[in-house]
Amino acid sequence: MRLLFVVSHYYPYTGGVEYVVKSVAERLARRGHDVTVLCGESNIEKSREELVNSVHVVRWPVCAPGDAYYIPRMRHRLTDWLLSAVKDCDVVHFHNVHSVLAVYSLKVLKGSRVRKVLTPYYHDAGHTFLGGFCGGLALPC
Repeated sequence: MRLLFVVSHYYPYTGGVEYVVKSVAERLARRGHDVTVLCGESNIEKSREELVNSVHVVRWPVCAPGDAYYIPRMRHRLTDWLLSAVKDCDVVHFHNVHSVLAVYSLKVLKGSRVRKVLTPYYHDAGHTFLGGFCGGLALPC
C-alpha cells in the first residue's frame, strides 16, 4: 500500500503529533508499505527529501510564526507536487487541522479520488501567544 501523511513537522522535532506520525509511519514501512511524509520546515528555502528509518520524508518550506500555523510557501509548486504524489497513493492521512499545510493540502486534493483520512488532534490550548490568543489574526508570509 502507498500512503502519504501530511503533518506540520516531523522527526527530529518532538511532540505528540510528531510521535504518533513517526511511530505509525515507521511501523507501516517495516511491514513493507511505501510511506511518504510531507511536513513543513521553516528554516529552508526549497523543498528537501530524505529517507528516515525507511520513511520517505519531504520537507516543504513554510512560514511558521511563533512555531505555529505552518503556512506553506511556493503553493503552486506544492499543488503540483501533491497532485502528482497522489496518483500512486492509496490513502492520504492529514494530521492536525491547526496546520495550514494540512488544510491547504486537503483543499488541493478535495476533488481527487484518493482515499482521505483526517485526524484533527485537540489539546485545549495553544502553546504560543499567536496560537492561544490570536487564532484569527492574518499573518504575512
